Amino acid sequence: MIRKRAGQRSFSDAILFGAHIPDPKTLLDPVLRQLDDVLDGDELVDEVLEALRKRHPLSRRRGRPGTPAEVVLRMLVLKHIRQWSFEELEWEVTGNVAYRAFCRIDSGKVPDAKTMIRINQAVDPDTLRRVFDHVVATARRRGVTRGRRMRVDTTVVETTVRYPLDSGLCEDVTRVACREMERVRAAGLPVPDTFRNVRRSVARRRWEIDQINRRPTSREKKLRALSRPYKRLLRIARRVVRQANEVVESARRLRRRVSGRVRRSLRVLEQVVVYGRRVVLQARARIVHGETKLKGKLVSIFEPHTQIIRKGKKSKPTEFGRAVKVQEAEGGIVTDIAVVDVHDSALLESSIDVHKKHFGRAPHLVAADRGFYSADNVERATAQGVRRVVIPKTGGRSRAVRERERTRAFRRGRAWRAGGEARISRLKRTFGMGRCRYRGEAGLARCTYWAGIANNLVAIARA
Repeated sequence: MIRKRAGQRSFSDAILFGAHIPDPKTLLDPVLRQLDDVLDGDELVDEVLEALRKRHPLSRRRGRPGTPAEVVLRMLVLKHIRQWSFEELEWEVTGNVAYRAFCRIDSGKVPDAKTMIRINQAVDPDTLRRVFDHVVATARRRGVTRGRRMRVDTTVVETTVRYPLDSGLCEDVTRVACREMERVRAAGLPVPDTFRNVRRSVARRRWEIDQINRRPTSREKKLRALSRPYKRLLRIARRVVRQANEVVESARRLRRRVSGRVRRSLRVLEQVVVYGRRVVLQARARIVHGETKLKGKLVSIFEPHTQIIRKGKKSKPTEFGRAVKVQEAEGGIVTDIAVVDVHDSALLESSIDVHKKHFGRAPHLVAADRGFYSADNVERATAQGVRRVVIPKTGGRSRAVRERERTRAFRRGRAWRAGGEARISRLKRTFGMGRCRYRGEAGLARCTYWAGIANNLVAIARA
């Protein structure tokens, strides 16, 4: 007899439900099946455990039982390998028997998205650095890489900021300051009598600036026309920053206990005062005095560590983020990844030192692009034990240099270096390093470390 539906299940079906399901490990894809054995070691779990125990002073021996460190490690690894959001991580693990077994949850309760966000913030960049080093050691121990070759390059990890305009920065300052001062006033703390919510006035000034920028006139006429609405906008921003400073100072003089939300608002106002003054100064320097090249220009009040980087790309001449060094050995293993603030030529010697720390010796081959070249770098790399230094020389080249760069060994090393571009592309597109979704400078370091950890774990599993 063919039935349309199976009908209501009996109690015995609920008890015997697992009898018709195969072993969850057999349902995992080959990569996760191999990673299930790699993550069984105690080294990685102990690092995460120590980070979670530092969340609060008594977390080590008091409080309710929290999410186990092993579950935290496996869920975060799964999130960054699959490039899921925290909500997607909760949904996928909750409804998938194989993911439950991989994360060591089985029939238990899956941590919700907000819990995983807080736990992820507790795993600080220093902990992730040690986890990254343990993963590199695992790759070396398993024979995935032997450290004979090394290539290094830098790339830009973009932060989540909108295109920086002086008018947009002034709008951000006034919007955040007005919002927090309204919260402080609602809590009963004093604010200046002249305080008004000026967001509509700022929006009007921005509209005027946009209309002037759309005019089909010369650049000189536009700059002259823009000075009037910009001066009005800066006058409003200065007044709001001054009022925010008065609120902070009066709150300090009162010395009364306030709620946690009000304390957060006062901390935000302190930051807005600092960043607002910088925004007004740099906008005034550009509009009034015509100074366009300022050192330490603030790009965003929400991500103040963001820098303006120009690497000569035709598709993206200007990028807003931070420079990140990606160092790789053979076997697809990233041996070092870090946020840097120096020129490429200053990174080669330290990169070889990191390689020697992982493998106990210098690589036979070091390959990099011409941005890493200097005569001192070539001499130092050779003195450190590197046999072949494949870095094209910048500027004019002598006949001996041209002959050396035409040799087969040099050309093969330069071709192998080009594979580093593919590794960087994989880190950005597959493991989420293209644009940092975490906040702050610590969030940027967390994003880069997780991309390197996920890349290395997948390389170990596929090997």
